[in-house]
Order: sequence, then structure tokens, then C-alpha cells
Amino acid sequence: MSTKAISQKRIIRELSLSNKVKVINEIDRGLKKKKDIAVDFWISASTLSAIIKLRESLLNNNKNCVNKSKRIKTCKYEDIEEAMLEWFTMVRANNLRISGPIVRDKALFFAEALGHKDFMASIGWLDKFKKRHNITQKVMSGESAAVDENICDDWKNNILPELIRPYDEKDIFYADETGLFFKCLPDKTLTFKNEKCFGGKHGKERITIMIGANMCGTEKLKPLVIGKSKKHRCFKGKIFFYL
Repeated sequence: MSTKAISQKRIIRELSLSNKVKVINEIDRGLKKKKDIAVDFWISASTLSAIIKLRESLLNNNKNCVNKSKRIKTCKYEDIEEAMLEWFTMVRANNLRISGPIVRDKALFFAEALGHKDFMASIGWLDKFKKRHNITQKVMSGESAAVDENICDDWKNNILPELIRPYDEKDIFYADETGLFFKCLPDKTLTFKNEKCFGGKHGKERITIMIGANMCGTEKLKPLVIGKSKKHRCFKGKIFFYL
């Protein structure tokens, strides 16, 4: 193993946007193996994989930097901006969810670490940060289903009015059950516009709730919650010893 490879185990370098583009160019040339390129740029294999995954985003951002009319670094605190972009790229490379409040809290963290006591991670700053780096909000991939709109319109316009005609609005109630996944993370995240958005596993712990109200909204039913059984059927007749 070369001396440079040994040193790389101790020193891992954070690359600027321009250097990340150089890494992409080296990969495109195809003259070196990826592990050798990682050694040359003093980065880990995971960092190299993240750069490859965000290839299009990095190239577009670099193109905007070159174009003086659309420069990315037009903010006052460029060191915070650079740290935030590095962090954002790393988090999205791991398919983690990012929201606006999380971005603002992280910006305040970097501001304090870099000694900018007058920095305010306002909503306005967040909007400008998203525009500078082509960041938008997307729904993370999951299951979806479609319902025939014609059937819904026919029920709403023709069948339902005839059913409820004899009753007063205050006496017409609607109730339905829904599942509350109280440990489930949001299905939306901030990400680059041209980046494919994938999500991980969602929390499966849930309770079932039935809610209802009358048609005019003057009376609401108390929610009915169905929790977990204290003694599951599969354990019926079993003897347990608690230590």
C-alpha cells in the first residue's frame, strides 16, 4: 500500500464544488479506477459514491457558478453557505428527510461554529438558499392509488343528495376510521430539483382512530381510539415468568 493510501486513513478531505467536478471529470475519462481517484483526491469511498450519485446537481451548480449572471455565491456569509451545501449534499446522499426548520437549525449551528453571531437563519434566508441551489420540496416515493373521478362525481351530484334530502344537516353525521402512525417521519423532504427522491422504511407503529362530526360542523364526536391488546390472542393460555 502506498504512503498516500496510508495517510488517507487518517486525513479525509472536504472537497469544494470545483474539486467535485474534477472528480466527475476524472471518472468520465475512465483512465483510472474509482478507488485510485478517491486516493488522489483524499476522499473516502462513500464520499466518492455520493459525488457520483449527485453528478447532475453538482454539474448544474458548477455551471451556474461559471455564469456570472447566475452566481451561486451571492450571499453575505459564503463560509456558512459552503458548509450548508456540503451538509445538504451529504444528507441527501443518504436519503434522509430534510425540512425547512432542520435546514435553519443547521445553519445556526454552522454560524455559531464559524463565529457569525449576527447571522439570522430567517425564512427569507431559507427561501434564497433554496433558490441559489435549485432546491425544492418533493414527496418521497411510496404507494399511490387512483379513483375514477366520474364515479365520485355521480355519487356526489346524483345519489348522495337524494339520500340525505329527508334529514336536517345537524342530524347527518359522517364518521370514518384512520390510522395514526405516531412514529412515522414526514414523506416530504427538501432536495435538488433534478435529483431522484427515494425514501427509507417508515415507522409501522400505529393506533386506529375513528372520528366524526355532523354535516354543519356544530357537533363533533369524541375520537374513539383502538390501541393494542394487553394480552394478545396468540399468547392465550401461556404462562410467563417476569424476572
